[in-house]
Parts: sequence; C-alpha cells; structure tokens
Amino acid sequence: MSTRYIDENGDEYEEEFEYEEVEVEVDEDGNEYIIESTPIKSGAFIPNGTNFLDNGSTAKPIIFDIGYNPPTSHQNDNGQEYDEDENENNNNTNTNTNNNTNANNNTNTNTNLKKQYQQQQEQQQQQQQNGFTSPNRTIRNIEYEDSENNAPATTGDEDEDEEIEYEEDEEGKVDDEIEPILKYNRLGHGITEILKKDSASCMAIHPKFLVLGTHWGSVTIHDFDGNEIKRYDTQNSTITEIVIDPKGDYIASCSQDGKVVINPFDKSGEQFIYNYTRPITAIALDPEFTNKNTRQFVSGGKQGQLVMNSKGWFRSKETIIHSGEGPIYAIKWSGIFIAWANDQGVKIYDCSTNTRIAHIPRKEGSPRGELYRCCLCWEKPNQLIIGWAKSVEVIQITEKVDMTTGHTVKIAQIMNQFNTKYWIGGIAPFAEELVILGYNDATTIEAQDDLSSVSATPKMLTNSGSTNPNTSPNITGAWNQGRVDGASKPSIHIVSRKTNSSITTDNLSVNGYQHYKATDYRLDYNTDESIFYIVCPKDVVAAKPRNLDDHLTWLMEKLKYDEALDAVERDIKTIKSLPPTKIREVGERYIDYLLEKKDIRKAASLCPKICQRDPLLWEKWVYRFLNLGGLQPLCQYIPIGNPSLSCAIYEMFLNHFLQNDPDSFLKTVTEWSSSLYNIQAIITAVEDKLSRQPNETIMIALAQLYTYDNNMEKTLDIYLKLKRGNVFELISRYPDLLFNSIQNKIILFIDYNQNEAIKLLVANTDRIPIPVVVSQLKDRREYLHRYLHTLFLKDAHIASDFHEIQIQLYAQYEPELLLTFLKNSGHYSLEKALEECSKKQLYEEMVYLLGRIGNAKEALNLILDKLHKIKDAVEFVEQQKDEELWEYLINKSMNNSLYISELLENIGSNVDPIKLIRLIPEKMEIEDLRDRLVKILSDYNLQMSLREGCREILKSDCVNLEEALVDSLRMGRVVEDLTKCATCCQPIILPRPDSSIVLYFCNHTYHSRCLKSNDSTTTTNPNQPQQQLTQQQKQQLQQQQQQQQLQQQQQQKQQQQGLEVSFSNCPICVQSSQTKISKFNSRKIGQ
Repeated sequence: MSTRYIDENGDEYEEEFEYEEVEVEVDEDGNEYIIESTPIKSGAFIPNGTNFLDNGSTAKPIIFDIGYNPPTSHQNDNGQEYDEDENENNNNTNTNTNNNTNANNNTNTNTNLKKQYQQQQEQQQQQQQNGFTSPNRTIRNIEYEDSENNAPATTGDEDEDEEIEYEEDEEGKVDDEIEPILKYNRLGHGITEILKKDSASCMAIHPKFLVLGTHWGSVTIHDFDGNEIKRYDTQNSTITEIVIDPKGDYIASCSQDGKVVINPFDKSGEQFIYNYTRPITAIALDPEFTNKNTRQFVSGGKQGQLVMNSKGWFRSKETIIHSGEGPIYAIKWSGIFIAWANDQGVKIYDCSTNTRIAHIPRKEGSPRGELYRCCLCWEKPNQLIIGWAKSVEVIQITEKVDMTTGHTVKIAQIMNQFNTKYWIGGIAPFAEELVILGYNDATTIEAQDDLSSVSATPKMLTNSGSTNPNTSPNITGAWNQGRVDGASKPSIHIVSRKTNSSITTDNLSVNGYQHYKATDYRLDYNTDESIFYIVCPKDVVAAKPRNLDDHLTWLMEKLKYDEALDAVERDIKTIKSLPPTKIREVGERYIDYLLEKKDIRKAASLCPKICQRDPLLWEKWVYRFLNLGGLQPLCQYIPIGNPSLSCAIYEMFLNHFLQNDPDSFLKTVTEWSSSLYNIQAIITAVEDKLSRQPNETIMIALAQLYTYDNNMEKTLDIYLKLKRGNVFELISRYPDLLFNSIQNKIILFIDYNQNEAIKLLVANTDRIPIPVVVSQLKDRREYLHRYLHTLFLKDAHIASDFHEIQIQLYAQYEPELLLTFLKNSGHYSLEKALEECSKKQLYEEMVYLLGRIGNAKEALNLILDKLHKIKDAVEFVEQQKDEELWEYLINKSMNNSLYISELLENIGSNVDPIKLIRLIPEKMEIEDLRDRLVKILSDYNLQMSLREGCREILKSDCVNLEEALVDSLRMGRVVEDLTKCATCCQPIILPRPDSSIVLYFCNHTYHSRCLKSNDSTTTTNPNQPQQQLTQQQKQQLQQQQQQQQLQQQQQQKQQQQGLEVSFSNCPICVQSSQTKISKFNSRKIGQ
C-alpha cells in the first residue's frame, strides 16, 4: 500500500509499509499479550490497541512511526534523562531482531489472533442485553427495531419468544402507553458485522452518508441503513474523532496514536497523513476545505496545543493558536469561528481577524475534563451550543461598535444556561427544543478518578519494563472493559428551550450498557432530516421524529382510540385525506370498546363528538347506556339545545336521578331548561318523594321547580327554612310579591344572611316598617342592635323612638360606638343614659353626659380620677369656657407633679402661665420642668411674633387699598353718545354745546345748566314716579343745590364745554336713599 506522508520539514513523500505478524496469548482476565513477532507483508491483519507485557520473552512492543515525532525528554527509574525517540528506536531494533529470529515459526499467527479475538467478543456479547426502555412520568420504554429485519434487536443469548418487560411509572401506567416523540432503530448490516469484532468509538454524519470510527483504528463509510460503502485502515489505535467536509469530499480522522489522516471519498482524491507526538483527541476541517488549496484543519489533544495546519507550496505549515491550558477535548469549526474546549473552558477563535473573541470558563466544582465529554454544536454560524458534564450553555456571537476605537468587534453572549441532573454525552438542536444524550451513574467523581480501576486500559511497556504514556494506545472502548459500577442506561432527553426542562425522556437499553462510562457514548445528528445517532461501543441507534403514519399506527396498536380520534379530526380539518364518516366509524368502535371495559364515563364523553346533531343516534346510545346503568355519566353530555331530544328522554334522566342520586337531580334541574320536560309531572313526583323520605337536596331542587312554575312564595319558604338558595336575587326580581311574605319571617330572614338581610330591611323601611322589625327582634337583641345601628348610620333621626333602647344595646355590644351615638342623637334622656353608662363604667360617655347636664366639675373629676388624662381635662375645660373651672383644674392638679407637668405643656394660651407657675408648691419636683418652661416662653414669643406680623399685614393692606381707591378716583370716565341727561332727558352731548357735563360716581350724568336751573324742591326722575318729600329732606336738597350752584359758577368761567367729575352727592341717589330711610322709619313706627 502506497501512502503519502509529510516529513519533519513539511515535504511530502510516499512509502510502503511492512506490517508484522504477531503471536498473541490471552490471560485469565482476557488481556492479550505478544509472545513472538515476525515481519510479514504489507496489509497483514494487525490488532490495534493490543496489550503488551514484558513476561520474560524476547518479544518487544511494535511501534509504527509515520512522519516526524519531536524528541521528548523523560527520566528513567534511576533519574537519568533520555529521549523517547532514541529509546523507542532501541526498542524497535531489539524487537525487529527478535521478530526476525522467530519469523519462520509464526506464519499463521494472524489467523489465530482473529479467531481468539472473535471468541472473546462473542463471550462478552452474550453477557449483554438488548432492547429499548423508557423513563417514568414522561419516560417511555420503546422497543426499537433492527434495520435489517425490523424485529427487536437481541444480543444472541435471549429467547426469541421472550416478551420485553416494561417498567411501570409511579402512577401504575405502563411506560409503553406514553406517546413517543422519536422512533428508534438499530443500524444493522455492515455496522452489525463490524461491531461483532470491533467496537465503535466515534461517528460523523453527512447528509449523504455516515462514517464510523472504531477502537481498532478502522474508518468505515456507510449508508443510512448501515451498509458498508468504503473502509479506511490507515490508523492503528482508537479513532477519537471524525469530521467530514460540508461537500462530503474528504473525511478526516484522528487517533490516540497521534495520527491525523484526511482521506478522500473518491479514489481520485489526495490523501493526507500527519503524525504528532501525543494522542490527538479532536479535529476540525475548514468549512472551505475542498474549495481552498490551503487544506486547513485544526487539531488538538493530550499535548494541550490547538494547532492549525495548512498546506503550502512545498511543505505544510503549522500554527499554534493556543496552548498551555491542558488537553484539547473538542473542536468545532463553523464559518469563520473555531470553538474548542480544554481544562479551563470553551474558547472561540475568529479566523478572519486571527484573534480569540471569547472564553466561557467552566463552573467551579466541575469534574475533570476527561471524565465527561465536552459536546460542542454550531446550530447557526454564530450560535454555539455547549454541553459539558451537567451544564448546557447557548452562546450567541454578535457584533457591536467599540466606542473608543470606532471599529466593529465581535462579542459572545450567553443566551441561555441551565443545569441537568444527568451527565451529558451529546447534544443537538431539534427545532425549538434540544436533544440531549444523558448518562446517570451511582458512582462518585472520586471513584472515577482512578481510571485504572474502572477500565482495563492497555499499556505499552518500554525495554526497561516501565510504562511509557506517550506510546500507550490508551484504548477506552467498552469492548475490553469490565462491568462499570453504577452504570445505567443512557437516556435521550428532549428539552424545551423555553422552560429548560425535559419534555420526554427515553431510556435506551443499548448493548452492554453495564460496561460503559459516560465517555463511551456519543450523539451525532443529520441536520437535514433531524435524525439523531446514538453511538456506543457495541451499538449504533438511529432516532428520528415520528410521522403521521407512525403516529396513527402506534395509537391503534396501543388501543389509544381517543388520540386516534384527535388525529383524525386534525386530518379532517387540515389535510382532509379521510372521509367525514371516518370519525363516526372510529368513534363508535371506541365507545363499544370502552363500554366493554366498563369505562362508562369515558364512553359518555365521546358521545357529543360522535353523535353530534343526530337525534336518532343520540337516542340509540341513551338506551344503550340505560341498559348498562350509565345514565348518570351521560347526563352531562346529553344535548339540551340543538338538537333537542324527546321529553321522555329527559324525564327518564330526571326520574333516575330523583330515585338514586339527589345531588345529580338538583344539578340537572338547575342546568336544564324547564321546556325540556313536563314541570308539573316532575313536581308531583318530587312532592311524593319528600312525603315519604325528606331530603334537603331534593327540597332545594323543588324550590327551583317552584321557581320555574312561578310559585315564588313557596320557593322563598324553602330557601329560608334551609338557609340555602339565592334569596336576595329572588327578592330583587319579585319585590312586590315577596316583601309581604318576609314581614312575618324577619328572624329567619336575618338568620339566612345577617348583613345582607339588615341592609335590605334598612333600605325598605317603607315596605317593612321599623316597629314591625323591632317587635320581632326584641328577643334577639344582637340582631336588633345591628338593625338599629344600621338605621342610625343611614339617618340619625329615622328611629328616634328607639334611641333609649339603642343606648342599652351599644353599652352591651359595642360600647366603643356609644359616645358617637350620644353626640349625634338628642332623642334620649340624659339621666337614663348617665345611669346606663354608670352601670357599665363607661367614663368617657359619663364625662360627655355630665358636661351636657352642666355638672362640669364632676365630669372633670372623672377625667382626672378615672381616666387620668390631663390633656383631655384641658380640652374639656376649654370647651366649657369657664374661668372657675380653670382654677378648679389648676388647684386640683397642684398636688400631682405629673398633672402640673402636663398642664405646663398643654395649657397653651388659655391661662396665664405665670399664674400657674406661681401656684406650684415649693420643693415639688416636676419632670422636665426646664423644657416645659422653655416651651412656654417659645410659645409666648411665637404668639407675639404672630400678632406683630398680623398688624403689619393689616397696615399694608390698608395702605394698598387706599392707594387703589385714589387711583380709581383719578381714572377717566367714558361718556357714550346715547347717554342722556338725568334732568332734561336730552342727549348729554349737544350739537352746539352751551354747557358743561357733570358726571357722578354713581354714573348719573347732567348738563351743568340743568343742575343750575333745577330750583324746584323736587328732583324729577323720568324713570320713576314723583314722591312727596319731607321738610327735612327739602332742606337737605336745598343745601345740596346751593353747593352745586357754587360749583357751576366756577365751571362757567371756562370758555369751552368740558367734562367735570363731581365728588358731591348725586341728586337722584340722595332722593332715593332718603326715600328708603323714610319707608324704613315708617315700618318701624308701625311695628
């Protein structure tokens, strides 16, 4: 076989390889050891990942060096350093010498090795179980099928006739009865044959094919049924990762021996092989790998370096993108972004800018990275899903403008984050949900830290017998692994992205799950068809969404007729591929099935959907239910509108309930219209039933029937006796009919509902008089109190005749309200009220009553001696406004320092504080005397300041008003053209002016000549009748006229006509005022 390689300088060369044939023995634990080895031709069968042990023979480990491995320094047992490559070369030299010595004796070893390994695998496979189980609650047991024969997969040791046992959930329902979301089948054909001899380590999915990697280093291409298309045997240890370029032209794989191989799908393509010093655990191809000549890819592994390799003109170029944070566990490349995971977390690299743009750190307390697989999935070019250990994160890469530089930068944001209760073995998007491959184990993280106790990992020994970790195949496949403590079945969880909770969970009984750890499981998916592949060492299972055919088939097989009906209804509404009668056909079969199972309630619930508006079909099923005693469940579904059945059907239901179920009878009578049956016939039957067997529920139903028959009084009687029913609604609907009926049932009425009944009685005192209610409630004093109190709140005088009774009632039931009542009512005897309060020792009420009677001193003594409230005493004395009472209060307080202290604080301006201070006995200690004296002085100063301020405000207001008056007197006056003289009634403005105009502040206007010529004793107003003036009025008028004449003489001196504003009294206004005075005097004399 000729293969192209790249040497240490990046130059490519071709080389043919000679494999060696070895002889192997198997010890008691199933481990394989090389006894002798012999060089054979290229292409011989070499077992990948074989255990090597120095057992005293001359056989040495075989190491295939491809490409260049940088020398690594180590220390031997004596502490001396040596180069690994030099040591390996010595080992290989010794091994080849020994192999050449024994070459002639081991020509058939390859065939023996195949047989031994095949026998070992068959023994392990017989110890494993096959099948599919599902979880409780929303967890299902699903029997998935082998893709070859569509039969349940078996492991070879099961009885073919044995039925699969399904676990039951907490409610006792069989898990298999839960509707599945995904359907599962095991990939068979070529994959089955491969897994009989080998074990799967990884898988990659392309829309056209899938690629499987094994622990023996094989890479095989299969179609989606599992048929093998092509095989690559270019690697010698566990395939750790496989990636396919988007076009499907190249398939890259890496392995634990440090080899990276990129194989072409077609023979015409070019193969690339790279060899590294440490195991490579992850690889990713450039999405444009096929289109670009650079053939870029990134890889990483135990060495802890993320290396980008690109092809140059003469040699390949390696660029270390990142290093120094532990091994690389996963790499995914999408567009311009590369995501990888190491011990510190997940990082994202931008290839367009050659910068790292994000780091998503691991949570504190997370287990070691190698214990649980880190699952990276690019859902979109800028959206990454991370599942690691028990944590899920969704990362969104966006762009924003850097405010400092103005450049656009890419940032990563966590859009969603949640934790799971199980270890994550794989994650993939599924529409609006996520599909997560989960794993649960009962062991602790500490127990898993010792990997040697969990997995039988083969190790390679050097010539000195020490273990060289860099050359160990480190196979972790479950095929050579013992049973893992606490290992459980893997599970597929469909998780809602909105709630971050599982919608369904399927537990998978894959082959040999008892031997697997979390890292033995993988989940890959086909994005075009939403097909998910669960990969474990001895099984590959495909999961895909169920379609409509699967849904209906499953429902009918599981006798899920109700869901089948729903599916048919949806089909009729949307696709309409089924005839309309299909629902009736399926429905009647379902009803028959339910009636056979005695599930009458479920059958009854289906009748509306099946019978719809067919009265004959309804009556058919009613009589069928009657024969089975199922009328009660059917009653709630019987049509009472459109369509309507015959009266006999409805009366049959009512009579059945009357005799057997009073509660259902009441419910039916309440819900059904009275037009569906003969009311009188039902009432007669009910009365007959009650006469023989009284029943409260049936009585309520009878009240409802009376209501239908418009016999409201009988309805009300039943409601009040039973304290049931809506009495108030009934009264509001028929007030005239029912108020008369209530008058003789006041106590029953209030017993029914105290608050509402009293409100209604108070609101309708015109229909039910107050004395009628009081007379019936005289023996129910609490009811009487509530009734009279409510009346008092409505109108304080409406029940004044009963106020003296109310005083007793308040004192008995609500003494805290008595004082308010006494203050707002005047319809009671003060002496009787005082006597009642004295009996109950209601001192505040007694103070109020004594104050009204006039016995202020006794009231004051009650306040001081019983209530001990000096502040209330001060307020009481202020209200009385009696100086003697102030002196009495002060003198009574002189013997009590606390009283004096309170007086000093609350006496205010009512009493001269100096007088109070002088009366204080000498040597009496008063608490806070200084503070109280300071308060008195400050209050006095405040009062003086207020008085001074008020005086200044008053002076300022007087000055302002006087100035406003002067300004208003100085203002000009407007005289209109139509204004007439008050004396001559001529226009005030004449065409030929010969006189001045006189305007008074009362707005009366005169010609000056008219005022001059007005020598008569009477001033005539044309707008009012003339009146006879007294002698005194005449004298006053003459004096005014003389003054006016003097003013007119002064005005005549003016040569032109002008306007004069007169400050004297207008003649007309003077006459009017004099007339009013005379009339007032005459009325006073007459009285």
